[in-house]
Amino acid sequence: MLTPRLLLSTNFEAVSDDGFLASPYRAAIRFNAFVPESDPRTRTSRSLMLRVIGDLGSHNAARAEYRYFWDTWGIRASTVELGYSRYFGGERWLGDAYLRYYTQARALFYSDNATAESVYLSRNRQLSSFRSYGLGTRVAYSAKKVPGKYEIKLNGALERTRFNFSDFTDIRDGSKYSYDASIVQVFVSATF
Repeated sequence: MLTPRLLLSTNFEAVSDDGFLASPYRAAIRFNAFVPESDPRTRTSRSLMLRVIGDLGSHNAARAEYRYFWDTWGIRASTVELGYSRYFGGERWLGDAYLRYYTQARALFYSDNATAESVYLSRNRQLSSFRSYGLGTRVAYSAKKVPGKYEIKLNGALERTRFNFSDFTDIRDGSKYSYDASIVQVFVSATF
């Protein structure tokens, strides 16, 4: 806590994976020919996130987040998110709106069409260089609350995102691949 109305939090996460990490169904391209994908069998990733939340008074809050990610495959990524939250209808309804920007540098062994022999090779678009933009909103309704015992909430969320890939091409026409997505979530949560 920086002040009674301004909170700062820091989170660090480390994950290690071991085993078959490639997809047996995905192919890479080497010298314009399809070959089986080959990823390293181990991966260690780390991320550091900083979040600042400010109480704007009268049931309003704003937040800013930054997350940096790096791993042993050479991927480096940054996420910036800005958000605004507000209670309305008393404290039964909570609305949230946010804007997110994400950028990622490709893995060391990623190639759209490799022109050299290598031990590892992947054409997985999630390992390529890309940027994404997201605009979303969430709403939560506190259906039942007994302080100190439990709370049941109904939740809904809608997000619109855009992905632009820098070095992954659409094999149908050779253009840089990009797509838009709409994500809808509806769920019930309970805290007890």
